[in-house]
Amino acid sequence: MYGNDPNMSKQKISIHEVARLAGVSKSTVSRVISDKGGSVSHETLEKVQKAIEQLGYRKNIVAAGLRTQKTYMVLVMIPDVANPFWSEIARAVQDTLEPEGYSVVIGSTYWSEERESRYYELAQMARFDGVILNSVTDNIDLIKNLGVPAVLIGERSAAQNIDTVGTDTLQATKIGMEYLYETGHRKIALATSDHGSERYLSLRARAYKDFLHEKGLPFDPALLFSVNLDAEGGRELAKQLLGLQNWAERVDSLFCGNDIVAITAMNELRKYGIIAGIDLSIIGMDDVPASSQTYPPLTTVRKPRERIGVAAAQLLLRRMQDPLGAVEKHLFPGELAIRDTVIDRRKKR
Repeated sequence: MYGNDPNMSKQKISIHEVARLAGVSKSTVSRVISDKGGSVSHETLEKVQKAIEQLGYRKNIVAAGLRTQKTYMVLVMIPDVANPFWSEIARAVQDTLEPEGYSVVIGSTYWSEERESRYYELAQMARFDGVILNSVTDNIDLIKNLGVPAVLIGERSAAQNIDTVGTDTLQATKIGMEYLYETGHRKIALATSDHGSERYLSLRARAYKDFLHEKGLPFDPALLFSVNLDAEGGRELAKQLLGLQNWAERVDSLFCGNDIVAITAMNELRKYGIIAGIDLSIIGMDDVPASSQTYPPLTTVRKPRERIGVAAAQLLLRRMQDPLGAVEKHLFPGELAIRDTVIDRRKKR
């Protein structure tokens, strides 16, 4: 009896053992494993599943890949795994794909085109069945010609023929700007990036300029700061702001491209006695967990990280099953998370 064999648990269980214990053919077990039992009767499905559980059978992904030309591996390429925004998206992707039998490889480019290029080479070598990525370049043709299904995270005007998931950045930036305006701010500075993917689109900068024009506010190029969207960028932002002549008279609020920049800038400015929410209004974007734990807690524009990751994974699964299906695009709205780093200047106007 299988259940009484002390050596069975130490051996690698094959599909033959499962078929023998269940009293069915090997091909029947294969159908249960490959299509979750969709082509067999409920009674047979239960027999096979019981045998699998009793024996502790695990699907041989390598052998299956040799037969189907699949690796059962998906590459998730993000710009900064240290940023909770991206790591949480990657986790949501992994949580969605693993139950479908796929292993997830996380590749962090750290905004490097060279690193991104190496990951592209791996994808072109058929090491992955699909790719989910936020590209630091705008080489849409390269992504389309990787030879494997790809889903892009983040907006790209050029990515008309690639499945895309992300946040409506124009809308998200606008609601943050509107909140600053409604609370009496008229000297708004923006810190974003002209590096990586932002150099090709810069939606935050576009929304910023459009908003100033709409409200009849002057655009001062010196108040559009360009920094990396990481902790080093936050330190650089504080340095640039303090180095701006008469900055306190020219800037009453600072909208940062993401929370990491905002939080780091807040910490740096505090060293000089400048407190967010008291001396200067600061707002971020993403709503990473740390944003509610800063002093004071950071007002920010929340992006739905989990929804983005799940939607990207689901899109990739559909694309792997139907390579010629219609292209899909999902852009989720941002949501304002009001905390304590924005001053109500209406009382002072």
